[in-house]
Amino acid sequence: MPCSDHSQLQLADERVRLVRIALLLGALFVGIHASLFYFDLTDPAAFLRGDRAIDRLAHVDGLLAAGSSTIVHAALDSGVPGDFLQHAVLYAIGGRYLVIITQVALQLFTVLLMYSFVARTSGSAKVAAAAGILIVIMPGSLLNPHLLVTEAWFTTLLLIGTVSVCEAVDTPRAAPSPFYLYLGFASLGLASAIRPQGLLIPLVLTPYLLFAFPKARGRSLKAALLAYALFPLSWMTLRFLLVGDFGLGSSNADLATNLAFRADRILSLPLDSTGRMDLLPFIRLAAAHPLAFLNTIYADAFNLILNPGANHLFGYYLQFGETLNGFSWLKVRDQSGLGGVVAELLTRNTTLVALFGIWTAIHAAVLLGVTMAGMEIVRDRHRMPRWIWIVMIVVVTTAFSGFAAGLVRWDLRSGIEPLLAILAAYGLFGRRLIGGPSRPVSLQPDACNFYRDPGRLTPAERSN
Repeated sequence: MPCSDHSQLQLADERVRLVRIALLLGALFVGIHASLFYFDLTDPAAFLRGDRAIDRLAHVDGLLAAGSSTIVHAALDSGVPGDFLQHAVLYAIGGRYLVIITQVALQLFTVLLMYSFVARTSGSAKVAAAAGILIVIMPGSLLNPHLLVTEAWFTTLLLIGTVSVCEAVDTPRAAPSPFYLYLGFASLGLASAIRPQGLLIPLVLTPYLLFAFPKARGRSLKAALLAYALFPLSWMTLRFLLVGDFGLGSSNADLATNLAFRADRILSLPLDSTGRMDLLPFIRLAAAHPLAFLNTIYADAFNLILNPGANHLFGYYLQFGETLNGFSWLKVRDQSGLGGVVAELLTRNTTLVALFGIWTAIHAAVLLGVTMAGMEIVRDRHRMPRWIWIVMIVVVTTAFSGFAAGLVRWDLRSGIEPLLAILAAYGLFGRRLIGGPSRPVSLQPDACNFYRDPGRLTPAERSN
């Protein structure tokens, strides 16, 4: 058979493998979430077992009950628009179950988008499959679509924005692709309207783009302006015109509330004792109690990085573990540290302890993969493709921004779970592929012009 025929057969075979893996991932995802949706039907209260879900439902009910003379104030005076407006629209059409179905669909789109991106950039079915499996079983992917929370929306928009900017910069040309660049920054702006945790991302990405593409600085600046024009400038302008206040709107999740939460923790007061606190008084308080302030940061970093999220998923949402009224894992963590949390967990039933152990192992594998990928990126930083730096910037900036919260929970990393899955898959199964150019699957010919998956090339072949 001629070499050209072999190459076409190998190319077709690799594409078939990737399609089969995508179908298997989709089937696994649908099976898991169909089971969880059945649980939601049998336990309607589960929908409200998310962060601020009860408060969000009150906002939704208030908006739907508002008359024509009060609906504008109800919509504009309750914090950022993405915190509840999209939920209210879906509630008005089909109730809570339409919210769940829509969020599950968003999460499925997120899984498939991430899988296709990894397949293209790595050229390795193994790396793409690993990333896909990881994101399907990560706690945020399992939990958030079934709760009245914003994480599923934020995660989807953040991934669309990140992947689009990666596509824009993954080019040999001296300028990024304008379509993907503007699409990416627009998506990042919309993600910030869901959760202000994303507000810093365009600001941090822009200097990198200015440095990487000096001949396209105007385009990069326009993209950043587009992101901030979509949010927060348009929202602040709308609020100024309609309610007379040029701000994001106060809520029980805004910066002043979160600073007060952290102040309560610094002073060992019951949460919500302070109510609200401005930035300058908080800075003075933190300066007066530096060790207590640093202890809250340390405890939060520990929780954000090391908490596998299994207790929320299995203990609280699925009710596999008994949690007494008034019990606070946060209080145990702040007072007794990680050892106290583990000791408390071991007093729960065997099922919860076993599931916690399994998902702790999965989380440890993700952390190991991300660490190995990070070490490879630092070691060989001069050969890294531009897209990997975009992923790293988004991951670090989003995680860092989470510390604006007064109570940093593990699910503040939910938005970057797909990006962590990408890095983990590369770190565990494709470190040598990180520094190579991204290429369509099986489009690297050998001496006979055969096309093979770069993940199966030898190091000598890969270096050519």
